[in-house]
Amino acid sequence: MSSIAAVRNADIVDSLPQALFACDAQGVYLRVNPAYERLTGHAAHALVGRETIALVHGAFELPPGPESLARPSWTSRHRDGRTLPFQLVLTPMPQQDDAPHSWLGTLVPVPPRDTQALARWNDGFHDAWTQLPNVAWLRERAALKLQSARQRQRPCALLVVELDQMARLRDSQGDEMLGQVLQLCAHRIRGALGPEAVLATLGGGLLACVVDGDTHEVDGRIDAMLHALSLPMQGADRSLRLTACIGAAISHLENRTDVSELMHRARVALGVAKAAGAAQARWFTSAMQSQAEGRLQLEGLLREALERNEFSLVFQPQLHLSTGRIQHMEALLRWQSPALGAVSPAAFIPVAEDIGLIVPIGEWVMREACREVGRLHRLLARRGGEAPRVAVNVSAHQLLSPGLVEMVQSALADAGLGPEHLEIEITESIFLNDAARALATLESLRQLGIELAIDDFGTGYSSFSYLTQFPFDRLKIDRSLVMNVDQPGKGYAIVAAIVSLAHALGMKVTAEGMETPAQAAALEALKCDDIQGYGFARPLQPKALERLLIGAPA
Repeated sequence: MSSIAAVRNADIVDSLPQALFACDAQGVYLRVNPAYERLTGHAAHALVGRETIALVHGAFELPPGPESLARPSWTSRHRDGRTLPFQLVLTPMPQQDDAPHSWLGTLVPVPPRDTQALARWNDGFHDAWTQLPNVAWLRERAALKLQSARQRQRPCALLVVELDQMARLRDSQGDEMLGQVLQLCAHRIRGALGPEAVLATLGGGLLACVVDGDTHEVDGRIDAMLHALSLPMQGADRSLRLTACIGAAISHLENRTDVSELMHRARVALGVAKAAGAAQARWFTSAMQSQAEGRLQLEGLLREALERNEFSLVFQPQLHLSTGRIQHMEALLRWQSPALGAVSPAAFIPVAEDIGLIVPIGEWVMREACREVGRLHRLLARRGGEAPRVAVNVSAHQLLSPGLVEMVQSALADAGLGPEHLEIEITESIFLNDAARALATLESLRQLGIELAIDDFGTGYSSFSYLTQFPFDRLKIDRSLVMNVDQPGKGYAIVAAIVSLAHALGMKVTAEGMETPAQAAALEALKCDDIQGYGFARPLQPKALERLLIGAPA
């Protein structure tokens, strides 16, 4: 009698020496026999109808179709906490009509004489965290795959996969849960790619696989992977919907690319995919390699720039519309590299954030801006004037770093300035990070008497509710909205609504990117407080700013 038939006969099932269980399509136990109870330490009444097989056998998903699933080496958990090596086989039980398949599981202990050898093999070729095949295993199997592909005159591809939500999952669910999620993801990738695919973990939450086919064929498999990974995660503690990015590199027949080079190219492509957003896939191109080399050079030069005093500040004045005076100005960072020339902040600021340099660079900007304003303050005070308040941008990384408040206090004290001479600008990106911690830091800065502004409003999260929670004194409307303020219709209406809302909340408003007299007139009609842009003044070197403020000829 077959085991499938036997499971329907309780007496025969209970007398079998093999440990058997049956479960439904969701993995919920339908039956276990006494051998299974003895082997796992779990009583039938505690399992049947109450638990899923994940309790004993860890997190993996049942196949969506009627194919069998065999695990020649699998670690299951005894009720007393021990982990035991088993061979696990799942066989579908036929159903009438189109009802979901139920499953018969057979659990066979690994013979004691084989346990030590199995453990050595498992440790050498499997990741301790996820129990997935590791890099050593991947390199061995991928090399064989490449060799076979060349002999058959067929290309193959290496794919590197990274979950978009890795950091958030680790913070909210913990490492154990994240390891289970990665196991589930690996199972889904196997289902999308087929049994011939080579799949392993690279560590750090990265998965890699090698599959046969050209770019067109593999594109279809990539789409299947992205779809499979986006489905709700069943068997997790809560319903999760994940997305992933994929970097892909093809092994062409005309060159003998080895596994290391193919891995490097796939990682480069993964970086480009991640930069494009969630759930993206990219194939490696030679242009990506050039960009990666340029990025590496930029990182190296940026690390040296602070030590070599290659940074400088320029200041862009802001015109107060009701008085016609310059009451505020913004400090802007510039980098003149001996090797690269003038490097745009849009190019180097994101790199500084990625490599952890934005905090020391931000401190240099704060101290240099305060030092320059202190010099102007003393100069203008002798003439009966007053220096404008300086606005300094502070990134989300800086805002969440320890010691920011103390550093700002030190910068003001060293420059001989009071807090009324400084305004700190932040962007809406803080709303997507640790908002509670950011709020506490902003409150501390506000208590010092420093004004706070939200910069580039209208380009990011744009949640008006945050304007009531954070202690902002000023709102700066992004140039993308200001450029259409002199046009009737939505452009004018949006700026009008923002100005009205900000004033109702007790905030001043600065319009960035003003370039024409018509835009200035429209902003003045809307009661905007200040304007900033090339239509009034370009960013100025300190000496040029000094001449402007004292009314000396340029």
